Amino acid sequence: MAFRYPQFEPYGDKLIRWMENTNEPGCQIPMTILTALTLPQPKIFNNEYEREWLSPAQIFSIVGLHLPVADLIPHSSDLTESPSFRHSIIKTKNGITALVSTIGPGVLFVYSMRRVHVSNDPYISELIKIAYETHFRLDTLKYLFINEVQEHKTEPFIEEQIYPSREGLSYPSAERQIWDRSSSEFSAIMGTPVGKVVGFFILGAYGQGVKRISQIVTFQTGRDLHKLEIRFNIEDV
Repeated sequence: MAFRYPQFEPYGDKLIRWMENTNEPGCQIPMTILTALTLPQPKIFNNEYEREWLSPAQIFSIVGLHLPVADLIPHSSDLTESPSFRHSIIKTKNGITALVSTIGPGVLFVYSMRRVHVSNDPYISELIKIAYETHFRLDTLKYLFINEVQEHKTEPFIEEQIYPSREGLSYPSAERQIWDRSSSEFSAIMGTPVGKVVGFFILGAYGQGVKRISQIVTFQTGRDLHKLEIRFNIEDV
């Protein structure tokens, strides 16, 4: 099979087949048993969260996604009334492993994720699972946003190869771009380092043949559209 984007598409294609088919061979991503209570070296991991209202930008990004927007819009200064949480899991010694996120019912925004490639620390995908299931049932997660993507392979690849695949589309663009499962671009994005984190989360949290990414949406924000945002839509297989 000839791939249009040989750098990332072949592995993205594997991830998609593993997510969608219980019997697809070759998957080496086991379901994770890691929880907030079994974090290794708990004395050097700060696992902290507090209630906070979603920001206007976050609210705008979920309008039309069939989430309980009315409940998520700040209607008072009382944080105890918010159903959303700011959740961070950060290693404080011997290297940097970190996840900083905001979580609401059905949605998770990742603001920062970092892990040394060669490390015995938990994977970011495992930390995402811990963060969401601390507050809500895993099967309720519908949308996973990766905000302000700066990963040194993913962002340039989307700019230099994915956007030019659409005639007349420039980067950055104020328009949201939807990449469907049937496209090479979808598979290629799934195979990038950022896409792998999301695929590993799906497989580690749910196993094969349970949940999949149904659609990927990319868009730019910021005054000069300098921030790349990626939304991964999650659905039952």
